[in-house]
Amino acid sequence: MILLLRHGQTEFNVARRIQGQVDSPLTDLGRAQAAHMAAQVAGLSAGRAVSIWSSPLGRAMTTAQIIGAGQRPAVDPRPDPGLEEVSLGDWDGHSVEQIDRLWPGARAGLPPEHWYFHGPGGERLPAVLDRVQAALARVAADPAPVRIIVSHGIAGRAIRMVHCGVALEDAAIHGLQQDAVLELAAGGRLIHHTPAGPRT
Repeated sequence: MILLLRHGQTEFNVARRIQGQVDSPLTDLGRAQAAHMAAQVAGLSAGRAVSIWSSPLGRAMTTAQIIGAGQRPAVDPRPDPGLEEVSLGDWDGHSVEQIDRLWPGARAGLPPEHWYFHGPGGERLPAVLDRVQAALARVAADPAPVRIIVSHGIAGRAIRMVHCGVALEDAAIHGLQQDAVLELAAGGRLIHHTPAGPRT
């Protein structure tokens, strides 16, 4: 079983700033969301061994550490740079409004889910898919019966694209909540294991 999780809410999330590969700490709600996911993982693992693979960015690692502490026995997360959030280059840390003001017209004509991969100096989609695919292969080779991935909003979409074999516009990749537990099941299927958790 491979479960995909997103980090808990951060201060930049509250401020509606795009983090990319810059970082901001979890809010109190974000820590509560991580604890909620820890309980869900513990229930799904049913006493089986768990491994945790995490983006090395602070917000993901903090989430992964909270999840790991909630397992019995506790589990230390393994950082994997292939799971990092997409770099938007010069756009990292900015709000959409700031991007449109400072780089007028840069997002014009791009479909809603594509502009993340067009930031000046940022990562392009093919490179992101390549590194995510390699990370998924490392996770799949882990012998633990239950493997947890803690990643990010945009990188999480790329992970689902690779797993499901879908295009960027496909509805299957939209909207992973920050308290979600999503199983990457056989045959490119996605199974949601997400009872209502702490929300704003």
